[in-house]
Amino acid sequence: MDHIFRAYDIRGVFNKDLTTDFAARLGEVFAAFHGHKGRVAIGRDVRISSPALESAVAAGMAAGGMDVVTLGACPIPVLNFHLNKGDYTAGVYITASHNPPEYNGIRWRNPDGSGYTEDNQRIKELYYSEGTGRPEWDDVGSVTRHPAGLAISEYTDFLAQRLTAPRPLKIVVDPGNGAAALVAMDLLERVGHRVEVIFGDIDGTFPNRSPHPTERSLGGLMEAVREHGADLGVGYDGDGDRCVFVDDKGRVVQVEKVGILVSRDLLKDHKGKIIANLPCSMIVEDELEKDGAEIVRVRVGDVFVCEEIKRHNGIFAMEISAHFFLPTYYIFDDPMLMTLKLAELLGADERPFSEIVDAIPSYPFLEEGFPCPDDLKFRVNELLEEHFRARGAKIDTTDGVKVSFEDGWGMLRPSNTQPLTRLFAEARTQE
Repeated sequence: MDHIFRAYDIRGVFNKDLTTDFAARLGEVFAAFHGHKGRVAIGRDVRISSPALESAVAAGMAAGGMDVVTLGACPIPVLNFHLNKGDYTAGVYITASHNPPEYNGIRWRNPDGSGYTEDNQRIKELYYSEGTGRPEWDDVGSVTRHPAGLAISEYTDFLAQRLTAPRPLKIVVDPGNGAAALVAMDLLERVGHRVEVIFGDIDGTFPNRSPHPTERSLGGLMEAVREHGADLGVGYDGDGDRCVFVDDKGRVVQVEKVGILVSRDLLKDHKGKIIANLPCSMIVEDELEKDGAEIVRVRVGDVFVCEEIKRHNGIFAMEISAHFFLPTYYIFDDPMLMTLKLAELLGADERPFSEIVDAIPSYPFLEEGFPCPDDLKFRVNELLEEHFRARGAKIDTTDGVKVSFEDGWGMLRPSNTQPLTRLFAEARTQE
């Protein structure tokens, strides 16, 4: 059971690692962590097992003394927005993000929509403690429903009032049968764009592609952009907190290039730091420092990025995994907001998306994932660090092991959510 407690969530195969009995008990523990009181909102993704887990967690928290508001199926930014605008002690989102459909998980949220960090460990310790206590029968909490449709409307109203379409773009949307299908297409059309959709039916088995949006899984989107002569394509992950963009030529656009475009626009009116995690390309510094930006490098994980945004007063943040943060609107990552913002910038520029991104240089970059058991992947990093330290290399162990050289770098980082480790490497030239 211990292995399903990850760095920033709980995740495992449903009815094998992660059961409703466990979820109900965890809900009670969460209520105890908050002193058997408070108000909490729960949302969920569209996986087949998510309704059962939502009900179990809600029952446990109510039995533990918390008042629970369930939203039902919605992208995680909708829950985060609902928390941010409401009067809540905490939030919970049921999801396994980009993992295969047999997985599911539980993520804790702060009232501002950001995720838990150190408190994840404290909740884990409380789960394994002798006892958490229970309130008297007349001190248990309630469970009420706030329809997801209403929460989505409140969220889309907020965004549609703040972002515009200088000219209507033709946009192909690929929600991958996931939670983003509940929001993205209607929101883009409401702002004024013309939308074509692939894989837009809700289906928690993800029959058409992996819920992990990568160049390999987004072939259908790339082809659809070319077929429709679209200005832009966007693919979302399973729970709607990541987005990958495709240009008018049907090419997946490097995450950092999208981040650079939006950062440049924000820097015109807002002075502040740009946050990027350690595996992001060197082009972030090379391009944005010319605009006077200071770049802060942080560890991977949206929960950690949110902490650094607060610490450094960041005005934009990006992760190599295609999480984007625009703190001038709110602290948490939101791919729907990012899509609207990018479309707004492209609509104000007569050049095609491909020409704009091609003006930003690219460096040879390698990213590979390798299966590695959870009990070994951290030991591998220890051995790598020992090897390069003995040779006097410049090493950063903030998140895995990053070894820097004069014209490039390499990094080995164990995944916090899967039994694998990832290798990243970049150089200014192929040689």
